[in-house]
Amino acid sequence: MRNRLLLAVLGFTLFPLPSWAQSLTVLSSNATRAVLQDLGPRFEQSTGAHLALSFANSADLKARIEKGEAFDVAILTSPLIDDLIKQGRLSASGRADIARAGAGVAIKQGAKRPDISTPDALKRTLIAAKSIAYVGQGATASIVRGIFDRFGIAAEMNAKTKLVLFAAEAVAAGEAELGFTQISEILPIAGAELAGPLPAGLQVYTVFGAAVAVNSKQSTVASTFIKFLTSPAAASIINAKGMQSMTSGTDRLPPIPADTLTDAQKKAVDEFKAARGAEVSGPFYPLLRSPELMTRARAMGDYLRYKSALPPRLSEFVILMTAREWTQQYEWNAHYPIALKAGVSQQTAQAIAEGRRPSPMTDEEAILYDFCRELQRDKSVSDATYSKALAHFGEQGVVDTIGINGYYTFLAMVLNTARTPAGDTGSPLLHPIPR
Repeated sequence: MRNRLLLAVLGFTLFPLPSWAQSLTVLSSNATRAVLQDLGPRFEQSTGAHLALSFANSADLKARIEKGEAFDVAILTSPLIDDLIKQGRLSASGRADIARAGAGVAIKQGAKRPDISTPDALKRTLIAAKSIAYVGQGATASIVRGIFDRFGIAAEMNAKTKLVLFAAEAVAAGEAELGFTQISEILPIAGAELAGPLPAGLQVYTVFGAAVAVNSKQSTVASTFIKFLTSPAAASIINAKGMQSMTSGTDRLPPIPADTLTDAQKKAVDEFKAARGAEVSGPFYPLLRSPELMTRARAMGDYLRYKSALPPRLSEFVILMTAREWTQQYEWNAHYPIALKAGVSQQTAQAIAEGRRPSPMTDEEAILYDFCRELQRDKSVSDATYSKALAHFGEQGVVDTIGINGYYTFLAMVLNTARTPAGDTGSPLLHPIPR
């Protein structure tokens, strides 16, 4: 049964799965609702698993878990996640921080935008407001109360405060003039809009983590779901929903300011521009820290990308296979449109993105698929696969295929280590695939 489940997660749904293996119960904070409503269907599509999502504030969810409610994954504020791990209700293995959220102020759509740009401006706005709302047990509650105490206006504000289940929805319904909550809980609400984040000096970020229930019968899929939420592929969606991904915004080796480049780095940049007719980008930003390595890597890429024995359609096919194996979204985003233009079918590219064998494939693609998959996963190539590749592509074609795998594996290593942002180009997201 475990093998069947793994096959389903990998995209090779060869058997009908039992009902218990098709559903993953996720208890999530309201702050991550918009994120999961976007990313959830993407995960379901690629794995075949069904997500049963339940949303509430973190404190309420923690209480439900402590009362024995059955679930597979919890996404709560990180301190509550850690407390439930100490209680033995969540597993420490695979526990991960997903995103952090800043607090903001919601106003009714179309209302005059208040000045909350500085602490003093926010204080004046609070005093002038007729009513405010926030969730009494929510992650923002302690932040708001702390601000009232700091301003010395706690009694005055408490008199016109409404404790609600959803602050932004209360504002949209006209129940309060101002709503304080996580920014990610304001953006998706019709009838409300974000007046702005709390000003610098008052802003407090709340980190949300995820962990698997210790008694989950779906621990493999549950762990894969958490890996997906922490992948670079999910980062752009998380950021777009008003949160900050814990795997984005952490570019370890970002572009070097031009006025700080050494002579060797300037030479490497000039040679790159002359050879490629383009500005330095992607993996070459981190590689510029070793300018000679960058230049030699660029030169190898010039051959493998443009002059190898494989025609562009097949070389781009191999590049997509490599990006998929390394779950390298930047590499995938860069080459997905190039591959389609070169003749790789969208159906084939989508199958590769989802971690399943494309069908149909041309004979050439089928040979390269087996060759690349064995080389990347088995670290060798079987006699049968080698013979087919040799007969079809010749010795130079085989060696160049190895070279493309190796070169783009190298770039994927650089990008994954540097955490170079992938951006969002609209190409398929590469979900983590369990081995």
